[in-house]
This record gives sequence, C-alpha cells and structure tokens, in this order.
Amino acid sequence: MYNFDQIKDMLIFVADDDEINLRLVKSVLNQAGFKNVKLFLDGKSMMNELTHNRPDLLLLDIMMPRFSGYDVLVWIKQDPDIEDIPIIMITAAALDENMEPLARSFELGAMDYISKPFSNLELVQRVKSALRMEKQRQDLEKSAKQIRSLETLLPICSYCKKIRADKNYWQEVESYISEHTDTMFSHSICPDCYEAHVKPQVEKIKRENNRSNDKDKESKE
Repeated sequence: MYNFDQIKDMLIFVADDDEINLRLVKSVLNQAGFKNVKLFLDGKSMMNELTHNRPDLLLLDIMMPRFSGYDVLVWIKQDPDIEDIPIIMITAAALDENMEPLARSFELGAMDYISKPFSNLELVQRVKSALRMEKQRQDLEKSAKQIRSLETLLPICSYCKKIRADKNYWQEVESYISEHTDTMFSHSICPDCYEAHVKPQVEKIKRENNRSNDKDKESKE
C-alpha cells in the first residue's frame, strides 16, 4: 500500500465549464494535501494541454459545451500514448433506471464516476484510490522496462565475465542484475560445474580420508 507522501505531488487535471465547481474541487484537493492541480474550463483546452503534458489523473465533467466529457474520453482512449491515464467522470446528470451516464462512462474507458453534489470526503478518497493504483501501474511499468533493458546487448568481459554498467565501470553479473531489477538470487551449482569443480574436490577429500584411515590402521597394527 502506497502512503500519501508517494502520491501527493502527482499531477491532476480537472475540466469543468463551471468555474465555481473548478475552484471548489481545487480547494478540496489542496486542503487534502494535493498541490499539483491544474484547471480547465472546457474539454478542448484540456485536450490541447494533453498533447505536451501528461497528468497522472483526470477529473472530467461530462456536460461541457463543444467537447463533452465523453468526447474527451473517447479522444484519449484512441491515443496509445495517453490511453492509460486514469479518468474519473463527474456529472450532475440524473441517473435514470438504466444508469445511462454511469454505464456509458465505464464503457468508454473511465475508471470511476462521481455524481454531483458529492461530499469532500468522497472526492478525496476516490482521488487517493485512483492515484495509488496509477502509482502502482507506473512502478510496474518502470520495473518492466528495467527487465527489458537486460534483454539488450550487454558488454561482458571475456575473461572475468563482469558486465560494463551504464556508468562505464565493471561489476559482477549478479550485482548488476540485482541493481537493475527486483530479482533476488539463490545460489546453486549446475551439473557442468559440479563435474568440473565440485566432484574432483569431493573425490580428492575422499582419497585423503582413505589415506588417513589407512595410516591409522597401520599405526594400530
């Protein structure tokens, strides 16, 4: 479980055509400890910002002029570079018996849904939950990239078998892998090394023991 210090500086975008609602959301999040909150009065301005600035979470009002929250959501999910940004839909639209706004939001790829009016506690807890999951996703992605980097060509010494690391110094293979991944090692002996190294040592010890035993017998006789 991630603690709050690990998510408090993550970037949050909020889009709503009502400036009062925007200020309210920002105030609530700021008071909860989130300081990195950016506001947008329409979907188009948020879309423009997304082309060069990637947030960690979007809070998206559904009913906005020109580009509705649904339009922005569809646009995001069609872009492979930003499609995995978590999105919470926010709306004052009444839910009918078919729960249409909620159902459509999830069908289009939203991760959560908040109905107006909402309590401060509900908003904060949903944002915390979304950011914790996004932090976990980012950390897993980072680990996967580190593992994939090990699949590329690595300079390795032909004699001592050390690897040349990123900072151009040489280190043991085990040390390099442990540093660049979460891999932990347990040590064993492969059959080839057993035959080449361990078995001769074992046989040598047996011969020495046999000689020692023979000498003991002779001394007793």
